[in-house]
Amino acid sequence: MHSPGGFGELGFEQASLKLEAALRAALPSPPRRLTRAELDHAYFRREFARGWRIDILFEDGITRAIDLLVSSYFPAGYPRTALVDGPGQLVWPHVEYDGVLCLLPVMAEVDAEDPGAVAVHLIARSTRLIEELLEGSMIDRDFREEFLTYWAYAADGRETIQSLIDPAGPSRKLRLWRDSKGLVIIGEDKASLERWLTKRFGKRPGRKSFETEPAVLLWLPEPPLPAEYPGNGADLIALADRAGEGALDLLWEVAGTKDVTVLIGAEGRGGPGLVAATTTAARRSPSRQGRVEMPLTKGFDPRAMAKEVAALRTYSVAPVVKSNVVRADRLWIHGRGKDPRTPELLGKTITLIGCGSVNSSVAARLARAGVGTIHIVDPNNLKWSNVGRHELGASSVGLPKATELANRLQSDFPHLDIVGHVVGAQTLIDGYADLLAASDLIVAATGSWDAEGALNRWHMADDRRIPIVYGWTESLAAAGHAVTVRSQGGCLRCGVGPTGIPAFVATEWPEGGATVEEPACGNHFHPYGAVELGFIVDLIATAALHALLSPSDASRHDLWLGSSVTLAAANGRWTARLLSLVTPAAGGQQLSRAWPDQGCAACGEALSAQIAAE
Repeated sequence: MHSPGGFGELGFEQASLKLEAALRAALPSPPRRLTRAELDHAYFRREFARGWRIDILFEDGITRAIDLLVSSYFPAGYPRTALVDGPGQLVWPHVEYDGVLCLLPVMAEVDAEDPGAVAVHLIARSTRLIEELLEGSMIDRDFREEFLTYWAYAADGRETIQSLIDPAGPSRKLRLWRDSKGLVIIGEDKASLERWLTKRFGKRPGRKSFETEPAVLLWLPEPPLPAEYPGNGADLIALADRAGEGALDLLWEVAGTKDVTVLIGAEGRGGPGLVAATTTAARRSPSRQGRVEMPLTKGFDPRAMAKEVAALRTYSVAPVVKSNVVRADRLWIHGRGKDPRTPELLGKTITLIGCGSVNSSVAARLARAGVGTIHIVDPNNLKWSNVGRHELGASSVGLPKATELANRLQSDFPHLDIVGHVVGAQTLIDGYADLLAASDLIVAATGSWDAEGALNRWHMADDRRIPIVYGWTESLAAAGHAVTVRSQGGCLRCGVGPTGIPAFVATEWPEGGATVEEPACGNHFHPYGAVELGFIVDLIATAALHALLSPSDASRHDLWLGSSVTLAAANGRWTARLLSLVTPAAGGQQLSRAWPDQGCAACGEALSAQIAAE
């Protein structure tokens, strides 16, 4: 027998024998191995390779059979247990349609080296679960707390419904868009939904807009039990009564000539949950005469049909289609609704100056972190030589890096606002003052002292109200720097010479450095790859998040030090100044220090200007 778990046929048989021996030692009655025919009959939708039936006497005096079942992966992965002659699906929580019990989380791991102990433990847990189910107090509680799981068992819809809404009350009208392939996206209102769709899929040809239709959210005081799941349109009326004042009016308002999708929401144990039910009363059907009829509008002019008639026909005994809902809202995407930083980050605006190998990846990380508004500034087009360590690839070669990256990230994160600006740093400073002033943070990684020196002078003139993170790499990406300049402490120039050379460097290259020259053009570059650069990108992105979220006024200097082994292999070494602070680790490390505050030329000019103004 093939064993996908990697233990082979012999390993499977040995584990099975250990399991049987452990069960015989631990249980009052010996287990009986199930035949292949019994497995196939009882669990025909499963792929169990072997099973054992165990008779257990319960506290109510009745002996019930529990099956212990293993797949061909055994002993890797955990066995399953099943209650033989169970009550069926959605009668007891944690009991599936064929009696299989849900005991462990999906990601649970078990000891493959002791399959007998695993089996005995699972039998004991199964027994306790069934005793609790027989007692009854947990049934309604667990059905409500995990109602998304149990709704999924009852769902019969084929549409993929994605929700952009805030999953919370009150009940309210929503807006829905559907495509021809069964994708349904639901937003809070028409304007926000169309804006999201445009960012995700691009503008419609010509002046066409996305066609949307009304939907409803019924927010319930507690999740429904399986017996309360709507089977027809009339059952939605009952749910609306439970949802409270005004909910029934919402169903009446959206009734018309089409079927209505109703989101049903409530707070479960792990947070808010959403499911959906869609009426079917408006679906076309052939008449006895062979004509296609529109049941909702039969006998009425659709333009003049009374709301009461439309509602009574929509929410009739015609069945509803129950569907699962996938959350695609901002809080779910960034932390599944559990990251306390997300609401604050969604309200922040960042401007990234430079869209090279460093800042392109910083931009991508900040988008994934959930920064609400991102401006990307760079005047240059992407070259083939950039592709190896840039977020963009071949399809963007020859096109502006800033707008190409912004467009790509905008499509991937349509709930954010991401804009590219094809201008240089000096043009940005001179002509985009409003953009800079509206930023909560600026991240500069241009590799140009002209650009960053000008930015530092602007920063001083602006009283350093907005923090700026400057990022750069040393040769071969052996070390990286993130300097956060805030309102207090040194400015960038305090730690950088008049030609842009930092006063503090971590590496030195006795043979002249690791910078190389491109053939024929005189352009110099550092020949490192995206893997080495990734640590420095993380350093700068982390500094950016720290600057956005941490209330501090002091400038700071964060450093990444790569592998000492790699540095030595490239004929480089750590500087004496670095070694006076730390002994670098063999595998790389990060450290922080205060950025110098020494009253540099830029600080002196700013102070003189301030005195003159006073």
